[in-house]
Amino acid sequence: MKFVKIMTVGAIVVLAISGCSGKASSNQQLPQNEVNNIGVNNTKEGVKKVDGKATIETSKATDKKVNSVDYSQYYNNQDKSKVVVLGKQIVWKNKDVTFTAKLTKAKGKETAEANEVVDSMKIKSKRGEQLVKLNPRPLRVNSLSLSKSNQVALDVSDHEGSRLVLINLSDGTQTIVNMFEMNSDGAGSEKIDAYNWSPDGKKIAFGIGDLGSSYIGVYDVEHKSYTHVSDKDFTLISSIVWHKDGKSFDFVSKGDDSPQAVLYTYSETKKSILKKGSLSKKMNRSYLN
Repeated sequence: MKFVKIMTVGAIVVLAISGCSGKASSNQQLPQNEVNNIGVNNTKEGVKKVDGKATIETSKATDKKVNSVDYSQYYNNQDKSKVVVLGKQIVWKNKDVTFTAKLTKAKGKETAEANEVVDSMKIKSKRGEQLVKLNPRPLRVNSLSLSKSNQVALDVSDHEGSRLVLINLSDGTQTIVNMFEMNSDGAGSEKIDAYNWSPDGKKIAFGIGDLGSSYIGVYDVEHKSYTHVSDKDFTLISSIVWHKDGKSFDFVSKGDDSPQAVLYTYSETKKSILKKGSLSKKMNRSYLN
């Protein structure tokens, strides 16, 4: 997965999200669902868009530099499984879940973007096997993250931008997060920045937008509802980490015109985003490295 970075003085604390909870019901093979980038998902219900805009608040300490963060407040599972590339084979494992894919020679229009693309993506678990087929085929697999609600988040890179796909291991449903924000031409957002599962695995927070822009979004996988949290453009959401209560999370944004990173806290209860302040130079250096 994309490791969430919360900076303390002289160090970066890397927070990785947890693996799957609950027992598999059987070894029955699930249908090999295919994901296409022209629809939000392949569920009958679709995705509801809810009104949950947050107000932007500024703390009194905003003018001060943030020199440290109390990371004991954050949800922090130590599972740090990584994507491994061995030759043409791509492998990721987490508990009983295994993702495999292969790099294959680009064809047709793909050759204008890269020599190789990612193909034959599969997820196997005790619940069965699923095929993930993206169109166009991605250039690389960036990360995967397993939630406590038996969902896998798959982040891939395109020639420009990236896509985030959620795969439900229990029922086979696959959802492309980019399609939550539709452009006038019917296409989804160009990229997904940082993302992270909530402690109970029922929600995922992420930065979503086009190249050069980023907004905070939250998807409730249980109720199939998407919340566009704020219209404020944060340019780039470099990290997101949930608080242990699962009702709020912190995120770091950085603008194109400045290397300065800014720390914010989003509260679902208050429907507000609090600007905590700019990271200190020492923290900013650690973050940029």
